[in-house]
Amino acid sequence: MNRRFLLTVFATIPLLLSGCATSTHGVDDSKIGKLASELGMTTEQAQAGVGAMLKVSEVRLDPAQYDKIASVIPRGDEYVELARRLGAFQGAVPTSEGLGSAFAALGVTPEQAARFVPAVTDYVSTAAGRDVGMSMANALK
Repeated sequence: MNRRFLLTVFATIPLLLSGCATSTHGVDDSKIGKLASELGMTTEQAQAGVGAMLKVSEVRLDPAQYDKIASVIPRGDEYVELARRLGAFQGAVPTSEGLGSAFAALGVTPEQAARFVPAVTDYVSTAAGRDVGMSMANALK
């Protein structure tokens, strides 16, 4: 009886963990969707905007700093790829000066970007610590 119970428990752990992973992505997507809605953007624009911000951060920061940022944004690699597919990078990887043109290619207005960037960096600060959020904000300047 005890062996059967333990086998059942151990068999269900992976299922429970996979459910947790899925819900984490859903929470992240809902936050991005809510922010997009507040700013008058589509969810796809917001996801690609996060991707553009991540790519600029990756280019401008050392790998250890960037890894701290990337670790708190589930699906970040997918967002970077979405930004690339939607034309945000126009051949070259964007620099901080090119972030505005990346946003423009995504259809994000300067007014939306002015509110979007601080919202994302504030999220990173809350999730990973103030110093990590500041390193991202500085990379985007």
